[in-house]
Amino acid sequence: MFACGQSIGDIARRFAQSLARNTAHSGHNTLTMKRITFSAHDGHPLVGHRFDPLQSPNSPKASIVIAPAMAVPQTFYAPFAQYLAAQGFAAWTFDYRGTGKSQPGSMRGAKGDLTDWFSRDYDAVLNLAADTHADVPVFAVGHSFGGQCAPLLPSRHRLAGLINIAVGSGSGRHLLPSVRRTAPFMWHVMAPLLCPLFGYFPGEKIGVVGNVPTGAMFQWRRWCLTPDYILSGEPGAREAYASAEYPVLGLTFADDELLLEDGSRMLHGAYKKQPADYRFILPAAVGLKRVGHFGFFKPQSETALWPVVTAWLDEKTIARSGAAAE
Repeated sequence: MFACGQSIGDIARRFAQSLARNTAHSGHNTLTMKRITFSAHDGHPLVGHRFDPLQSPNSPKASIVIAPAMAVPQTFYAPFAQYLAAQGFAAWTFDYRGTGKSQPGSMRGAKGDLTDWFSRDYDAVLNLAADTHADVPVFAVGHSFGGQCAPLLPSRHRLAGLINIAVGSGSGRHLLPSVRRTAPFMWHVMAPLLCPLFGYFPGEKIGVVGNVPTGAMFQWRRWCLTPDYILSGEPGAREAYASAEYPVLGLTFADDELLLEDGSRMLHGAYKKQPADYRFILPAAVGLKRVGHFGFFKPQSETALWPVVTAWLDEKTIARSGAAAE
């Protein structure tokens, strides 16, 4: 969230380059990948990718929308999307407006706030996935912000389930001490100074977060400066969490370098109608040296963690099929 020294965009670009060289990655010969352009609910053009299982591109087990974290481009999620397709799922990646491939050209003056991201962009992908394969369930995998905002999706009734990866609270009281010390400077100096100067938050230039449109940055600031983050910073969010009816799997990692577990438990505890399946994971317990806030989506996690998600997806998909047949 407030990582310094190198931006998330830098990490993702290097990761995508290494991925392109590593053609031996498992599943490459069992899927097809297609770049897609589509419109958000308000007509704003967006760019995404669809990963289909090669043997059954028109009849996947389910559709999975991968919703990015703040300022993380969709290329970062390609290995996991490829893995899902190799397991028989259709996987969808995308960039929110004002970010990644959905922001061609200069970032100066880039439009978009967090409400645009979840109510117009994310929701459009969810509906596109659900309509494309109307006979199978659609799930979402939300990384950080992508999971935090899921209860606010206008079409959340179409969700068969949500998998939260490293989803927690950005409120100051829920940050690791080292991050908590720098957060006030971020919100009270850097954002108010740099956004008007550059026309966006230039995170890649300074090695903090990543490039973020001004509107999104200040809405996120509002969330982070309230005690319960999105629950207290976004009108209607607490009620949206409490009334959500889809099942939730939450994976939080003990070595997250940004967020304390208390904040993750708070958000997952806000699901009332159907309590979340919340799991706090020690990397060593699954044979990994490090996972952190971003490591779940790296190929190192393919054998240790990704099957946890596909097993849960299979379980929920089979359960829905059985219920429909009754």
